[in-house]
Amino acid sequence: MIKIAKIMGNLCLIIVQSFILLAHAEVLPNSKLESPPSIPPGFMPPPLNPNGVELETRELSDGVYALMSNRAFTDNAGFIVGSEAVLVIDSHFNGVMGQQIVDAIKRVTDLPIKYLLNTNAFGDHVFGNYIFPSETVIVAHQSTIDALKASSVSGMSQTMSRTVGGDLSVFDGVQLRVPNLGFDRFWKADLGGRVVEMHWFGPGMSPNDSIVFIPDANIAWTANMIFGRGTIPWARSGDIAGYLQTLQKFEQAFQPKIMVAGHGELATGEILQIYMQYLAEVIASAKLAVASGVSVNEFSDNANINKKYPIANELRMLMTGFHRWNLRLAFSEVSAEHGRY
Repeated sequence: MIKIAKIMGNLCLIIVQSFILLAHAEVLPNSKLESPPSIPPGFMPPPLNPNGVELETRELSDGVYALMSNRAFTDNAGFIVGSEAVLVIDSHFNGVMGQQIVDAIKRVTDLPIKYLLNTNAFGDHVFGNYIFPSETVIVAHQSTIDALKASSVSGMSQTMSRTVGGDLSVFDGVQLRVPNLGFDRFWKADLGGRVVEMHWFGPGMSPNDSIVFIPDANIAWTANMIFGRGTIPWARSGDIAGYLQTLQKFEQAFQPKIMVAGHGELATGEILQIYMQYLAEVIASAKLAVASGVSVNEFSDNANINKKYPIANELRMLMTGFHRWNLRLAFSEVSAEHGRY
């Protein structure tokens, strides 16, 4: 009887855990990534619905173009023009947005689109892939390719549903085109007088986040690793200490003068220092909270971002939710290190 009770108890625990995971998957953009112990009060999924979004072409340097969204926190993209070919950074949310990118390129040059880089495995960065010419080589970190091979449009759409206000029509017609060239830590290409590099320094907002760097212009596309001006990081997949170490490796490799975020406004190199300081302080505050014996709810539920971090007004609610999420993760990770979780 004791054995049967133990089995039934384990079964109930598994069922409860499954419901918790399903609830978390509802609000998250990729079911393959982990969720925190619980969703904090005030958390809201990032608003990513592309309907009505227009991409503004901004020339940042000779042949270096950012494609900036006209709506707060929806996706940005970009393209680089050499003397022989074009390289694109991210394909956006669906075929409509992918076609906007192609059209923007055609207004600048008739050169072929030789490469398309996917900076992570989220649908809003890769779902426009299928629009690009069949001869375009799609490049991504190998973990991005592995994640996409294990995914489907329907599955990713369901887990992204709350980021688009439940409007699944934005995924109509999307075909999952998986990148066909993977790299480990570094990849580069010469477009003809213009070299573009792609780096993976380690896990950040997701395990897959890659940085695109144009050395001669000293400009980087930071994907979800660093959002735009007036933001803080979101440790979406956990390992806040690992996220900090990744940013430190980024800083050691180069210090871009301009960063084009996957979401948000253009930022200067100063934002890298802000992100590292913020994450270090989150870890330090979590250690203090755990040592003081407070609960995770007391630590995170009503927390606000320190006023020394300049948050964009239109993103304050979103960033507050990110902050409380980060605190919960840091608390659980510190607790686990000390055997208290």
